[in-house]
Amino acid sequence: MHTGEDQTRALPSAQTSSPSAASASQRRMVVPDIARGVMLWGIAIANVATAWVVTGGGQMTTTGRVVNGSWWDALAIMFTTSFVHSRGFPMFATLLGFGLGIIAMSLYRRGYPLGAARGVLARRYGLLSVFGILHAVFLFWGDIMVAYGLMGLVLITLIGVRTKILLWIAGSMFTLTCLMGVVGSLFMTSVLGSDWLSTSADAELLLGSSETYGRVMLTGLLMMLMNLLGFPVQAFMLLPLVIIGFVAAREGVLADPARYRKVLVWTATFGAVVAVGTGVPAGLEAIGVLDTGIFAVLTMTLGTAAGPGFIALLALLLNGAQQKADAGQKLSAPLWALSALGRRSMTGYVLQSVIFLIVFAPFALGLFAHAGAGLLLLVGTGGWLLTLGFACLLEAMGKKGPFEAVHRRLSYGKKGLVRQWVPQYPSAPSSSL
Repeated sequence: MHTGEDQTRALPSAQTSSPSAASASQRRMVVPDIARGVMLWGIAIANVATAWVVTGGGQMTTTGRVVNGSWWDALAIMFTTSFVHSRGFPMFATLLGFGLGIIAMSLYRRGYPLGAARGVLARRYGLLSVFGILHAVFLFWGDIMVAYGLMGLVLITLIGVRTKILLWIAGSMFTLTCLMGVVGSLFMTSVLGSDWLSTSADAELLLGSSETYGRVMLTGLLMMLMNLLGFPVQAFMLLPLVIIGFVAAREGVLADPARYRKVLVWTATFGAVVAVGTGVPAGLEAIGVLDTGIFAVLTMTLGTAAGPGFIALLALLLNGAQQKADAGQKLSAPLWALSALGRRSMTGYVLQSVIFLIVFAPFALGLFAHAGAGLLLLVGTGGWLLTLGFACLLEAMGKKGPFEAVHRRLSYGKKGLVRQWVPQYPSAPSSSL
């Protein structure tokens, strides 16, 4: 229930936004859509190597395995630790915050007060978690929508906070996460050895091979409950990236790359450095060249800065494409396809689970559970290409993604959001004559 103050106070987040931010909220930007399309490729590859093989009865790892000393597998691991593993989900987190910021500015333009805007956003991101619960139970125990929906609800409480304070919060949390990761990895390595993170017998015992669809649902339910219990830790790690995305939307960083070029160049450079600087040593650990165990943790903490870094790089590279789109010109075929998938990212993500459940589950095709990292990279890419083709078909037909359509309908109702907020006053009691 909103207080009277909440109902009358305007969204301060939008009042201080730059003109480019206001422009961004009124036009479709190509960078977030294309970034989501690329992100889904990374998520497909990572999930195949770390999670779907377990569904098929294979060994759990954080990178995939080298089979029979294959150099192809080793090279695939070196590539994926730098650019795939722990890179897709931070992009997702950053884009989640960005999307929430764009919607918040849209609500401000419509005259929504802070309390009413929070209500609209709470329905949208609460429903995202509901979709995630269903996805986890019926398809894929490694769902990320539950956690990101909950993080959206946390961010809603901060949309009235000034940008400088938000950046201070994000920076402090990110620094503390990295420090705790280093200290914790040193402790675990001293107790359990350097390969403590590479495999998990307990996790394999809990998950095991999904011999029946009933086992798929039971595993999804158990993992969903465990992830809910562990959400505070997960939120502490990823909330800084969500905040960064929200600030980028509020300040119009992606909408005006010329104005924010220095910020984008710095962010892209830092992201590339930490991606390679933590990913390459983590890959060397995974293939047995290094024996420390520290970089496997660093790539999942400090290395997550690669998420906003890759988005910043795309903003710089796609400035010309955005100008063409603003002028009404068509995108090139590859960018058009990635954008089509990015606009339907929820549908693409769920469709991945359908495809890989059929491919890996023993009660379906039962393939690739014991494959090496190189082959799994191709399998993940193949599944992603199927979702890309489906998105292109929907785009050509002018159709929204089915999950996006349902999510929007449930979030905003049949008529959608009103063009202009109209205060709802309680009816005055009728006087008796």
